[in-house]
Amino acid sequence: MNDEEIQEAFDLACQLTRQCGPIVLEGFRNATKPVECKGNHWDVVTEYDRRVEEVLIGGLSSRFPDHRMLGEESTTEAASKEPLDGRPTWIIDPIDGTNNFVRGVKYIAISVALVVDGRLTIGIVSNPCLDEFYTAVRGQGARLNGEPIRTSGVEELKRALVGHEFSIASHAGARPHIFGRGVEFIRECTGLRAFGSAALTLAYVASGNIDCYSIEMLKPWDIAAGALLIREAGGVVTGIDGGEYDILRPDIVAASSAKLGQRVVEIVRKVKEDVEGKQ
Repeated sequence: MNDEEIQEAFDLACQLTRQCGPIVLEGFRNATKPVECKGNHWDVVTEYDRRVEEVLIGGLSSRFPDHRMLGEESTTEAASKEPLDGRPTWIIDPIDGTNNFVRGVKYIAISVALVVDGRLTIGIVSNPCLDEFYTAVRGQGARLNGEPIRTSGVEELKRALVGHEFSIASHAGARPHIFGRGVEFIRECTGLRAFGSAALTLAYVASGNIDCYSIEMLKPWDIAAGALLIREAGGVVTGIDGGEYDILRPDIVAASSAKLGQRVVEIVRKVKEDVEGKQ
Protein backbone atom coordinates (compact mmCIF):
# COMPACT_ATOMS: atom_id res chain seq x y z
CA MET A 1 0.00 0.00 0.00
CA ASN A 2 1.26 3.46 -0.84
CA ASP A 3 0.93 6.50 1.42
CA GLU A 4 -2.31 7.63 -0.20
CA GLU A 5 -3.91 4.22 0.24
CA ILE A 6 -2.79 4.04 3.87
CA GLN A 7 -4.30 7.45 4.54
CA GLU A 8 -7.56 6.35 2.93
CA ALA A 9 -7.56 3.19 5.05
CA PHE A 10 -6.88 5.23 8.19
CA ASP A 11 -9.67 7.69 7.45
CA LEU A 12 -12.16 4.87 6.81
CA ALA A 13 -11.11 2.96 9.94
CA CYS A 14 -11.53 6.10 12.05
CA GLN A 15 -14.95 6.75 10.52
CA LEU A 16 -16.14 3.20 11.19
CA THR A 17 -14.74 3.15 14.72
CA ARG A 18 -16.54 6.38 15.55
CA GLN A 19 -19.69 4.92 14.00
CA CYS A 20 -19.45 2.05 16.50
CA GLY A 21 -19.31 4.38 19.49
CA PRO A 22 -23.10 4.71 19.88
CA ILE A 23 -23.49 0.91 19.65
CA VAL A 24 -21.03 0.47 22.51
CA LEU A 25 -22.74 3.15 24.59
CA GLU A 26 -26.16 1.60 23.94
CA GLY A 27 -24.90 -1.73 25.23
CA PHE A 28 -23.03 -0.16 28.14
CA ARG A 29 -26.24 1.45 29.37
CA ASN A 30 -28.32 -1.72 28.90
CA ALA A 31 -28.21 -3.39 32.32
CA THR A 32 -30.18 -6.43 31.09
CA LYS A 33 -28.12 -7.31 28.00
CA PRO A 34 -27.64 -11.07 27.50
CA VAL A 35 -24.12 -12.34 28.20
CA GLU A 36 -22.65 -15.59 26.87
CA CYS A 37 -19.52 -17.52 27.88
CA LYS A 38 -17.17 -18.53 25.06
CA GLY A 39 -15.60 -21.38 27.02
CA ASN A 40 -13.91 -20.26 30.20
CA HIS A 41 -16.15 -18.51 32.72
CA TRP A 42 -14.18 -15.25 32.42
CA ASP A 43 -14.30 -15.15 28.61
CA VAL A 44 -17.64 -13.52 27.79
CA VAL A 45 -19.31 -12.00 24.75
CA THR A 46 -22.44 -9.93 24.06
CA GLU A 47 -24.47 -9.08 20.99
CA TYR A 48 -22.78 -5.68 21.04
CA ASP A 49 -19.34 -7.23 20.50
CA ARG A 50 -20.73 -8.92 17.40
CA ARG A 51 -22.53 -5.82 16.14
CA VAL A 52 -19.41 -3.67 16.42
CA GLU A 53 -17.29 -6.28 14.65
CA GLU A 54 -19.85 -6.57 11.87
CA VAL A 55 -19.74 -2.81 11.27
CA LEU A 56 -15.94 -2.72 11.24
CA ILE A 57 -15.29 -5.78 9.14
CA GLY A 58 -18.23 -5.09 6.84
CA GLY A 59 -17.10 -1.55 6.12
CA LEU A 60 -13.43 -2.41 5.69
CA SER A 61 -14.09 -5.50 3.55
CA SER A 62 -16.41 -3.55 1.28
CA ARG A 63 -13.67 -1.03 0.47
CA PHE A 64 -10.70 -3.42 0.68
CA PRO A 65 -11.97 -6.87 -0.42
CA ASP A 66 -8.42 -8.21 -0.86
CA HIS A 67 -7.44 -7.47 2.76
CA ARG A 68 -7.33 -10.18 5.42
CA MET A 69 -9.55 -9.73 8.49
CA LEU A 70 -8.75 -11.04 11.98
CA GLY A 71 -11.58 -10.23 14.38
CA GLU A 72 -12.06 -11.59 17.89
CA GLU A 73 -15.62 -12.77 17.37
CA SER A 74 -15.31 -14.09 13.79
CA THR A 75 -11.83 -15.63 13.64
CA THR A 76 -11.19 -19.22 14.63
CA GLU A 77 -8.33 -20.14 16.97
CA ALA A 78 -6.50 -21.80 14.08
CA ALA A 79 -6.96 -18.84 11.74
CA SER A 80 -5.62 -16.40 14.35
CA LYS A 81 -2.33 -18.31 14.34
CA GLU A 82 -1.87 -18.48 10.57
CA PRO A 83 1.25 -16.52 9.55
CA LEU A 84 0.89 -13.03 8.17
CA ASP A 85 1.14 -13.19 4.39
CA GLY A 86 1.44 -10.56 1.68
CA ARG A 87 -2.08 -9.25 2.22
CA PRO A 88 -2.69 -6.16 4.34
CA THR A 89 -4.27 -7.51 7.53
CA TRP A 90 -6.77 -5.82 9.83
CA ILE A 91 -6.68 -6.97 13.48
CA ILE A 92 -9.85 -6.06 15.35
CA ASP A 93 -11.18 -6.32 18.90
CA PRO A 94 -14.74 -4.95 18.89
CA ILE A 95 -14.92 -4.49 22.67
CA ASP A 96 -11.78 -5.13 24.68
CA GLY A 97 -12.66 -5.37 28.36
CA THR A 98 -16.02 -7.09 27.91
CA ASN A 99 -16.25 -7.96 31.61
CA ASN A 100 -15.95 -4.24 32.39
CA PHE A 101 -18.53 -3.54 29.69
CA VAL A 102 -20.96 -6.03 31.20
CA ARG A 103 -20.53 -4.64 34.73
CA GLY A 104 -20.77 -0.96 33.81
CA VAL A 105 -17.08 -0.18 34.34
CA LYS A 106 -15.92 2.45 31.86
CA TYR A 107 -12.50 0.98 31.02
CA ILE A 108 -13.29 -0.57 27.64
CA ALA A 109 -11.97 -0.10 24.13
CA ILE A 110 -12.57 -0.69 20.45
CA SER A 111 -9.21 -1.72 19.00
CA VAL A 112 -8.36 -1.62 15.27
CA ALA A 113 -4.93 -2.20 13.72
CA LEU A 114 -3.65 -2.64 10.18
CA VAL A 115 -0.51 -4.61 9.33
CA VAL A 116 1.15 -3.92 5.97
CA ASP A 117 4.17 -5.89 4.80
CA GLY A 118 4.49 -7.40 8.27
CA ARG A 119 4.64 -4.03 10.03
CA LEU A 120 2.04 -2.33 12.20
CA THR A 121 0.90 0.63 10.15
CA ILE A 122 -2.39 1.89 11.64
CA GLY A 123 -3.54 1.73 15.25
CA ILE A 124 -6.82 2.99 16.73
CA VAL A 125 -7.99 2.55 20.33
CA SER A 126 -11.31 4.19 21.20
CA ASN A 127 -13.11 4.34 24.54
CA PRO A 128 -16.55 5.82 23.81
CA CYS A 129 -17.43 5.85 27.52
CA LEU A 130 -14.65 8.34 28.31
CA ASP A 131 -14.52 10.07 24.92
CA GLU A 132 -10.93 8.92 24.32
CA PHE A 133 -9.88 8.35 20.71
CA TYR A 134 -6.26 7.28 20.31
CA THR A 135 -4.72 7.03 16.85
CA ALA A 136 -1.38 6.32 15.21
CA VAL A 137 -0.02 5.89 11.70
CA ARG A 138 3.48 4.49 11.36
CA GLY A 139 6.00 7.31 11.13
CA GLN A 140 3.48 10.01 12.01
CA GLY A 141 3.35 9.85 15.81
CA ALA A 142 0.47 9.07 18.17
CA ARG A 143 -2.50 11.23 19.11
CA LEU A 144 -5.34 11.42 21.62
CA ASN A 145 -8.42 13.22 20.30
CA GLY A 146 -6.22 14.79 17.64
CA GLU A 147 -3.52 16.08 20.01
CA PRO A 148 0.02 14.59 20.00
CA ILE A 149 0.92 12.32 22.90
CA ARG A 150 4.21 10.96 24.27
CA THR A 151 5.13 8.35 26.82
CA SER A 152 6.33 9.62 30.19
CA GLY A 153 9.95 8.74 29.43
CA VAL A 154 10.36 7.31 32.95
CA GLU A 155 13.46 5.11 33.14
CA GLU A 156 13.53 3.89 36.75
CA LEU A 157 11.04 1.39 38.12
CA LYS A 158 11.04 3.23 41.45
CA ARG A 159 9.40 6.17 39.63
CA ALA A 160 7.00 4.04 37.59
CA LEU A 161 3.29 3.40 37.83
CA VAL A 162 2.94 -0.17 36.56
CA GLY A 163 0.05 -1.78 34.72
CA HIS A 164 -0.33 -5.34 35.99
CA GLU A 165 -3.32 -7.54 35.19
CA PHE A 166 -3.73 -10.08 37.98
CA SER A 167 -6.79 -11.59 36.26
CA ILE A 168 -4.46 -13.33 33.78
CA ALA A 169 -3.73 -15.64 36.73
CA SER A 170 -7.06 -17.28 35.93
CA HIS A 171 -4.81 -19.46 33.74
CA ALA A 172 -3.28 -21.90 36.23
CA GLY A 173 0.03 -22.10 34.39
CA ALA A 174 0.47 -18.35 34.50
CA ARG A 175 -0.54 -17.94 38.13
CA PRO A 176 2.86 -18.15 39.86
CA HIS A 177 4.40 -15.88 37.23
CA ILE A 178 1.71 -13.19 37.50
CA PHE A 179 1.71 -13.14 41.30
CA GLY A 180 5.50 -13.36 41.43
CA ARG A 181 5.90 -10.38 39.13
CA GLY A 182 3.36 -8.43 41.14
CA VAL A 183 5.41 -8.96 44.31
CA GLU A 184 8.63 -7.89 42.57
CA PHE A 185 7.02 -4.82 41.02
CA ILE A 186 5.42 -3.56 44.22
CA ARG A 187 8.71 -3.84 46.09
CA GLU A 188 10.18 -1.26 43.75
CA CYS A 189 7.54 0.75 41.85
CA THR A 190 5.22 3.56 42.93
CA GLY A 191 2.06 1.49 42.46
CA LEU A 192 0.17 -1.11 40.43
CA ARG A 193 -2.91 -0.55 38.28
CA ALA A 194 -5.23 -3.07 36.59
CA PHE A 195 -7.73 -1.68 34.08
CA GLY A 196 -9.19 -4.91 32.67
CA SER A 197 -8.49 -3.92 29.06
CA ALA A 198 -5.10 -4.55 27.50
CA ALA A 199 -5.75 -2.20 24.57
CA LEU A 200 -6.66 0.67 26.87
CA THR A 201 -3.76 -0.03 29.22
CA LEU A 202 -1.34 0.18 26.28
CA ALA A 203 -2.94 3.46 25.24
CA TYR A 204 -2.32 4.74 28.77
CA VAL A 205 1.36 3.83 28.46
CA ALA A 206 1.46 5.75 25.17
CA SER A 207 -0.09 8.85 26.74
CA GLY A 208 2.07 8.77 29.89
CA ASN A 209 -0.71 7.89 32.34
CA ILE A 210 1.21 4.78 33.37
CA ASP A 211 4.76 3.77 32.57
CA CYS A 212 4.98 0.06 31.79
CA TYR A 213 2.97 -3.11 31.29
CA SER A 214 3.76 -6.80 30.87
CA ILE A 215 1.10 -9.18 29.62
CA GLU A 216 0.81 -12.63 28.10
CA MET A 217 -1.69 -15.30 27.04
CA LEU A 218 -3.75 -12.81 25.06
CA LYS A 219 -4.61 -12.60 21.36
CA PRO A 220 -3.30 -10.42 18.51
CA TRP A 221 -6.33 -8.13 18.62
CA ASP A 222 -5.76 -7.29 22.29
CA ILE A 223 -2.32 -5.83 21.62
CA ALA A 224 -1.69 -4.76 18.01
CA ALA A 225 -3.20 -1.26 17.95
CA GLY A 226 -1.85 -0.33 21.37
CA ALA A 227 1.63 -1.53 20.47
CA LEU A 228 1.79 0.89 17.55
CA LEU A 229 0.51 3.72 19.74
CA ILE A 230 3.37 3.17 22.19
CA ARG A 231 6.06 2.97 19.54
CA GLU A 232 4.80 6.09 17.82
CA ALA A 233 4.66 7.88 21.20
CA GLY A 234 8.34 7.17 21.85
CA GLY A 235 8.04 4.02 23.94
CA VAL A 236 9.17 0.44 23.39
CA VAL A 237 7.35 -2.86 22.89
CA THR A 238 9.26 -6.15 23.00
CA GLY A 239 8.53 -9.80 23.49
CA ILE A 240 8.09 -10.68 27.14
CA ASP A 241 11.56 -12.28 27.09
CA GLY A 242 13.14 -9.14 25.64
CA GLY A 243 13.15 -10.39 22.05
CA GLU A 244 11.13 -9.16 19.11
CA TYR A 245 7.40 -8.55 19.57
CA ASP A 246 5.50 -11.10 17.47
CA ILE A 247 2.22 -9.60 16.27
CA LEU A 248 0.46 -12.98 16.26
CA ARG A 249 1.92 -14.21 19.59
CA PRO A 250 1.65 -11.07 21.68
CA ASP A 251 3.35 -11.89 24.97
CA ILE A 252 4.87 -8.47 25.55
CA VAL A 253 6.63 -5.91 27.67
CA ALA A 254 5.63 -2.32 26.92
CA ALA A 255 7.39 0.62 28.51
CA SER A 256 7.90 4.36 28.36
CA SER A 257 11.63 3.90 27.74
CA ALA A 258 14.07 1.19 26.72
CA LYS A 259 15.76 1.27 30.13
CA LEU A 260 12.49 0.72 32.00
CA GLY A 261 11.49 -2.01 29.56
CA GLN A 262 14.75 -3.83 30.23
CA ARG A 263 14.14 -3.69 33.99
CA VAL A 264 10.69 -5.24 33.51
CA VAL A 265 12.22 -7.99 31.34
CA GLU A 266 14.75 -8.68 34.11
CA ILE A 267 11.91 -9.16 36.60
CA VAL A 268 10.02 -11.44 34.20
CA ARG A 269 13.15 -13.57 33.79
CA LYS A 270 13.86 -13.67 37.53
CA VAL A 271 10.36 -14.80 38.37
CA LYS A 272 10.46 -17.43 35.62
CA GLU A 273 13.70 -18.82 37.05
CA ASP A 274 12.23 -18.84 40.57
CA VAL A 275 9.08 -20.65 39.41
CA GLU A 276 11.00 -23.22 37.40
CA GLY A 277 13.38 -23.78 40.30
CA LYS A 278 10.46 -24.81 42.53
CA GLN A 279 8.99 -27.30 40.07
